[in-house]
Amino acid sequence: MSGLSRYSIGGSTRLSWLDALPWLGEHRPGPPLLDEGDLLANAWMTTPAGESVPAEHLDEVYRRLAVVFVRDHRELALATAFPHVPEHSTTALGLGERTEAALRAAGATELADFTVARLAALRGVGPASITEIVTALIQRSVETEPANAPALAEFDRLYGELGERDRFLLTARILTDRRTTLAECGTALGISRERVNQLDNRLRDRVHAAFHSSRHLYAAADRLAAAARPVAGLDRLIAAVPELGAPLGDTGIALWFALAHLDSRFDVVDGWVVAETMDSARGRVRAVLTELASDEGLVAIPAIAAELDISEAEAATWLHYAGYRVLDGHVLVRSASVHDNIAAVLALSGSPMTIDDIHAAVVPARSLSSVRNAMVSDDRFVKTDRAHWALARWGASRYVPIHRQIGEVLDANGGRIPVEELVERLTGAFDVKEFSVRTYAASGEYMTIDGIVTRRKQTQRARKSPAKTRNLYREGAVLRLRTTIVAPHVKGSAFNLPAALAGLVGAGPNRSVELSSRLGPQSILWVAVQARSGTIKRFIDHLGLTPGDEVFLEFAPEATDRPQFDVVPVAPAAPGSALRRVLAATGHSRAAELAEAELAPALAESLWLPAEAGLATIGTTLRARKEDALAELLTAER
Repeated sequence: MSGLSRYSIGGSTRLSWLDALPWLGEHRPGPPLLDEGDLLANAWMTTPAGESVPAEHLDEVYRRLAVVFVRDHRELALATAFPHVPEHSTTALGLGERTEAALRAAGATELADFTVARLAALRGVGPASITEIVTALIQRSVETEPANAPALAEFDRLYGELGERDRFLLTARILTDRRTTLAECGTALGISRERVNQLDNRLRDRVHAAFHSSRHLYAAADRLAAAARPVAGLDRLIAAVPELGAPLGDTGIALWFALAHLDSRFDVVDGWVVAETMDSARGRVRAVLTELASDEGLVAIPAIAAELDISEAEAATWLHYAGYRVLDGHVLVRSASVHDNIAAVLALSGSPMTIDDIHAAVVPARSLSSVRNAMVSDDRFVKTDRAHWALARWGASRYVPIHRQIGEVLDANGGRIPVEELVERLTGAFDVKEFSVRTYAASGEYMTIDGIVTRRKQTQRARKSPAKTRNLYREGAVLRLRTTIVAPHVKGSAFNLPAALAGLVGAGPNRSVELSSRLGPQSILWVAVQARSGTIKRFIDHLGLTPGDEVFLEFAPEATDRPQFDVVPVAPAAPGSALRRVLAATGHSRAAELAEAELAPALAESLWLPAEAGLATIGTTLRARKEDALAELLTAER
């Protein structure tokens, strides 16, 4: 409310607003909840709740805070949100007759476990009634006197009965995470190590006996042990029972810290109260997650929160702390492998995704090729069209390349089908274009004659002969293709090869070839209507090549005394006649040493021409292959 910060609030033993209403902590950073003109936003939250505020302002404050709670904390249990209200029953809250009657009719007379969302789902309980309920809870929280701290009094009594040496040993040896050695204690106390050990053992027995015999100390420990099922946030528990965070005597040690060292039922690690030990709590959470996990290793945060008996926000925070990945309100139980990450991403999507979208969602980031390889190799994933992938369990039809789709249709139709019917089937079932279907149906292993598609009975011949294929040369049994390194080569992508070269190597429709090389096998594939070479990245890395470098891809499919495949950098232009330079440009191994009379026959052979072909014929062939620069050199030679 405007002007609230003008009123002095101080000198009280009451709980602060933050202690009385723990959920206000989420609003502490701002914006201001009550007064837009506050110099320090929400500074009033740390002052004693409800004191020195005129009555006419308090009711408005309660109402405004109720509106904030109803709006922003719909899933928070009322018992958790208002831990200092003695009773959460409808009769104890003094509600209006209409609201109480509606709650009674709905069977909701005890509200501790209710949330705003659950109240809103009750018949006859509208927004006004919910605001009235929350306002009453806020009022009870603020006006309730803080309970005495009997556990603190019990400890103070025990501490007061100890002598100076025992007090020293209590904090140095028992209530500590960094135990002082017996020898160090002996030096500090001026006694022997053995005497320290005697005093230490006796003090432990005394303190543990006092703890187990103290109803109040043990009850405080019960609160912590009961909350850790198997984990709970310490801050939340202290907010609910401030005594747990209070210091013990003049030790500066909080009550929760002492209880954790005296009670083996729980431990406190990094702000988390855990059952027995952290490892034990992790194991129990892991078992629950495994039991609840879907086929893709996903568990909804509300489900795990219900199992752990904590809020969804606290469950998500714990799971992050424990090293799990939380994504879109779910925890990924299995996220170590890229395969499991992809499965979870698709499951959360609920519909097919493109590989780029899947790649962007995988954490930690992996290369696009790693994601693609994982999807291709895992039966859990199915490609539903050219661009999208899905989970196989969804039952979507598996997309295959167009040439395989055609083969499957032909097999199902006795080996022949009208091209129009084929186009209609494939474009209707998959995201493929009519032009692509017609192209594949008339090339490679298929042919279309008089409108009927069948399998080709004879091997399709390359449209261009080796003599007409640009940058393709031969030297005896060695074939060379001159090319330029580009970015896809460096990334490891496969790439197209001329059909004429594939035919010479032995690759064709339904027939792949694997050649030996100095860096491992090299595959030559026939994909649909096109020959393709496998990656040459290992050669690029080995030779230190970069985009723009020119190389020869060398093929010797019949060789037994040398690798059948290699990548060789193009050497700088050699000195000599124009004819010798042209021959060197084909990669000929003896271009620098042949006699002048041997150059023209060697060049003719490299272009699949007769040895006696003249320079004019060689030049014409080079121009037909669009190798104009070499043709110009020969013209200059003549």
